Amino acid sequence: MRTKVLLGLAALAVGLSTSVAQNVYSLNVVGYVNVSLQASKLSFLSLPLASANGDYTVGNTIKLDNGDGSQDFSLLYHWNVGAQQWDGAITWFGGAWDNPSMVISNGAGFFIAANANSTLTFVGEVPQGVIPYSVPVGLSTMANKIPVTTNFPGADVGNDFDLVYTWNQAGQQWNGANTYFGGAWDSASADGPTLNPGDALFYANGGTALAFTRNFTVQ
Repeated sequence: MRTKVLLGLAALAVGLSTSVAQNVYSLNVVGYVNVSLQASKLSFLSLPLASANGDYTVGNTIKLDNGDGSQDFSLLYHWNVGAQQWDGAITWFGGAWDNPSMVISNGAGFFIAANANSTLTFVGEVPQGVIPYSVPVGLSTMANKIPVTTNFPGADVGNDFDLVYTWNQAGQQWNGANTYFGGAWDSASADGPTLNPGDALFYANGGTALAFTRNFTVQ
C-alpha cells in the first residue's frame, strides 16, 4: 500500500482568517499543536510553530513517541525542491530518527507514514509580526507558519494557472487541484483551500517565483 501511494506521489511530481483551531493551545507566544496520525496511512503535515531555539532538525522538532516503541518503523518523507523529488525516507526507531539532522522549516510540508494511531504534538513559538513566505518555481510544499485555521495562500498569491493540491488522509490521495486565475483561487474561497494548523499543501508554480508576507500578533 505504501509503495503504491508513494509511486503516485512521484507521478504527481512528474506530470488570514484568525480563528484558532480547537486543538491549538498557547500562552503568549509559546504553545503546542496536536495532529492525529493513523496507522498505515500517510499524513501530509507541516510545522505550525517556530522552533524556540532555532533548531529545525527533525530530531528537535518531530518526536513520534516517548520511547515506548509504538511508532518504531514509521517513516518520514521530505520534498527536495532542488531535485524536484521526495527524499528517501528516514525511519523512526527506538525513540529517534535515523537521520535526526534532516532540516524541515516552519511552513514546509512533509509526509509521515505512521506505524500506529497516535497524536503528534508540535511544541514551539507562535511567529509574530511580519512573516515572510516564498514560492519557488516548480513543485514545492508549503503551509501557514502560524497555528490558525485559514484559507491559504491568499487571493493575492499566484501566477495564472498555478495549482495547489491538498491531501485527503482518509482516501490516501490528493484532492482535486485548485487553480489560480485572474486574482483568485477556484476553491470554495478565493483565498485558497482551508488549512488547519499542521496541514500542508503541494504547490505547482508554473510562472515566476513568488514572495509575500502576512502580519500576525497574538492577542
